[in-house]
Amino acid sequence: MTKKVFVLILFSNLLGHEPKKDIPQWTVYGRGGLVNVSKNKLGGAAYSRLKRTTNYTFRDVRLYANIFGSDEDIRFRQKSSRIFVTLPWLYNFTTASYQRNTLIDVALRYHYNQGLGVLIQNTENGNTTTEMGMAYDMSDYIENDRKSSYLKRKTSYLKFAFTHDKDFQKISTKIEFDYFYQISDINVYDLSRIQILGELQLRLHRNLRLISGLYQEIPKNIIEHRNKNILLYITLDWNKKIQWFF
Repeated sequence: MTKKVFVLILFSNLLGHEPKKDIPQWTVYGRGGLVNVSKNKLGGAAYSRLKRTTNYTFRDVRLYANIFGSDEDIRFRQKSSRIFVTLPWLYNFTTASYQRNTLIDVALRYHYNQGLGVLIQNTENGNTTTEMGMAYDMSDYIENDRKSSYLKRKTSYLKFAFTHDKDFQKISTKIEFDYFYQISDINVYDLSRIQILGELQLRLHRNLRLISGLYQEIPKNIIEHRNKNILLYITLDWNKKIQWFF
């Protein structure tokens, strides 16, 4: 398995050479609104994003912050990808993220993944992709009584992902599905998990949208976390193009 993964990553780096430079497109996003979790616990939702795209590359940085008083879900993610010039339907990607989510007892999780993706559909009105790669966690978990010392765990996974975005005249939809299958030795219990995000976006103005959505992380050990981690949110989203040339 290790040799196959090494060959896969080496193959992606060899084919992903630098194409002719084209003018990058920069976009900044900001959101604010309300988020709800189980037992009708309301909180504040905030989101910011900076995206840079060219004909062959994609990079973005995102920050999610959902605060419920004593609980919080904070995620910082950076992702970059590059389309192979000779195979325009194939790309490689690298993602790094930090997360604190007390709803599922994660004090701090550093996460990294890398692999290959396929552009199933890529049009002006939307796109569909699927991804596969290797992933790695270094996590501090809070014990159930929240008074004991943190448990530190190092874990490796296979990653499978699917995304689908579709734009209509006034409405847009988004679906993101990530599955992390643990391949390292199980220490206490299996840390495999599914992450799901779904959004319905209503365009109010050219740069202003009303967004309702849900996010849930479903650990394989779901019994301990049942109904604790479904986030439902409604936010106003604002975005703007930036005239940067680097």
